[in-house]
Amino acid sequence: MLEYEDVFRRKELQDIFASGEVKPLDDLYLLEDVALTIKELDRKKDFYKGYKKKKSQDVSDAIKVIDNKVKFYKSIMVSTLESNNEKSVKFPGSCNISSRNQKSKWVVNDEEEFIVVLQEAQKAGEDVDDVLEKVVQYNVRKREASKLLEIWDQSGKLEGFLKKAKQGSDIIIKEPSKKTIAIKFLEDTEEDIDNKAAEEVSVPIKDKEDNIPISSVAADYDSL
Repeated sequence: MLEYEDVFRRKELQDIFASGEVKPLDDLYLLEDVALTIKELDRKKDFYKGYKKKKSQDVSDAIKVIDNKVKFYKSIMVSTLESNNEKSVKFPGSCNISSRNQKSKWVVNDEEEFIVVLQEAQKAGEDVDDVLEKVVQYNVRKREASKLLEIWDQSGKLEGFLKKAKQGSDIIIKEPSKKTIAIKFLEDTEEDIDNKAAEEVSVPIKDKEDNIPISSVAADYDSL
C-alpha cells in the first residue's frame, strides 16, 4: 500500500478531521492532498473487504473441521455400542446415548447445479414442483425510487401510500439538497470512474426556496 507521508501534509489533514468541523481549507492546493488521502483510504477499504471475505471463508472452514470431528466422535459412539451389543446407555445426571438405524438418503452438495438438473427434468415432463421452490426477491433501485417518491410527494399521493406501510413515514426520509465532489485520478479508467460514482462525498447546502428535492447520492456524512 502506498504511503504519502512525504508527499502531502498528512498531519494537517488528520488534525482537520479530528476537529470534526467541515470548513474551507486555507490553501486551494491542499485539495490534491485531500484527494490522495481519499485514494489511500479507498485502497485500505478494498483491503478490508478482501480480508472480510477471507475471514468469512476461514470461519466456514473451521465449522467444517468441527463438523468432521463431531461425525468422527459419533462414529466412535456407534462402534462402542455395537461392540457391547447395546442400543442405548444412560448416564444418570448427565446424558442418554442411543443408536438407531437411519434410512439411506440423497444429499445435494451443489444446489445450483442440481437446480439446473431439476429444470431440465421439468422441461422433459417430470413433476418437480415439490422439490423446486421458486423464490421471488425484490430489490429497490434507489435512484428510481427517489424519482418516484418525488413525483408522489408533488402529486399528494405519498402520504396515502405510506399509510399502507406498518411503520408509516418512518420507512423513508427526505434528505436536504447536497453538493457533491467527484474525484478522477489520472490513472483511472472510465469503468473505475463509473464504479466510484455512487460513493461521492456529499455536503448539505441550504435550499433558498425551501423546496428540498430528494438526493439520489448514496453517500452522506458517513462518507466523510
